[in-house]
Amino acid sequence: MTNWNEMARDAMKRRGMTCANLARELGVHQTTVSKWMTGRSHPGSGMIRRIAGILGMAMSDLCDDDAINTQERQLLDAFHQMTAGEREHLLKLLNNGVEPQQDIEIQK
Repeated sequence: MTNWNEMARDAMKRRGMTCANLARELGVHQTTVSKWMTGRSHPGSGMIRRIAGILGMAMSDLCDDDAINTQERQLLDAFHQMTAGEREHLLKLLNNGVEPQQDIEIQK
């Protein structure tokens, strides 16, 4: 099986994109992208999603279930167990940096 970083490197090569170009688009340091592309470190699934978008790929092209770590899987499971209102509130918090309301309690 090909690693996500190998597929990303191939896509970058086809687009004539360097680690520096990708780093600039992601707003991270070039060294960080270089470590990801050589397998010395691994970005989270959210960053892989952003990389896939920049490279014009689907996240599923870069990331299989094994690439999502345990904590991310637990967060995803918890998200799916939330009500629609709780999900909407959480997404607003994440996207807008809104202060959480004291009266909202999210159940496990």
